[in-house]
Amino acid sequence: MSRIVRNMAMLALVALAAQAAEAGGHGDGDPYLHYKLVNFGILAAGIGFLVVKLLFPAFRKQQKEILDGMAQAERRAEEAKAEAAVIESRMAGLEQDVAGLKQRAAAEMEHERERLERETAAQLAKIASAAEVEIGSMTKAARQELKEYSAELALELAKQKIRMRLDDAAQSALIARFAAGLTPDVVDKN
Repeated sequence: MSRIVRNMAMLALVALAAQAAEAGGHGDGDPYLHYKLVNFGILAAGIGFLVVKLLFPAFRKQQKEILDGMAQAERRAEEAKAEAAVIESRMAGLEQDVAGLKQRAAAEMEHERERLERETAAQLAKIASAAEVEIGSMTKAARQELKEYSAELALELAKQKIRMRLDDAAQSALIARFAAGLTPDVVDKN
């Protein structure tokens, strides 16, 4: 700021010296020229003072705001770069995560398939065992029925044979033998 004031004062002095040199060589110059130059110097100093006091602080404030804005923009750019780097690392990690998830899902599906195969095999074994037990019991029941049926047939056949061989004479002889075999105790009781 003081440099500008010095430069303005130097400029006014140089202008005065140049005017004095010009007026000194010619005698017919403006008699009020010195006053005009002093007036010009005062006006220039006043304008310089106003520029220094009013415009420079405004320029400095604007310059500071611009520098602050640039610094803030630079910080935001750095933050954006950092966020972009984080996102890129996540994206790179995401591909690995997806691959890992696919591998885990495939392993789990294989494990589940094996478990289902084991459970199915166990269920089939239970069903086969139950079927064998049921077939065994049905076979046993069928044999029992067959034995009973065979016994009934044999009994019926025996009855028929006895009826055919047993006529009235054979019946009388059979009853007589039976009665002869009875002891007197048995006869008295009846």
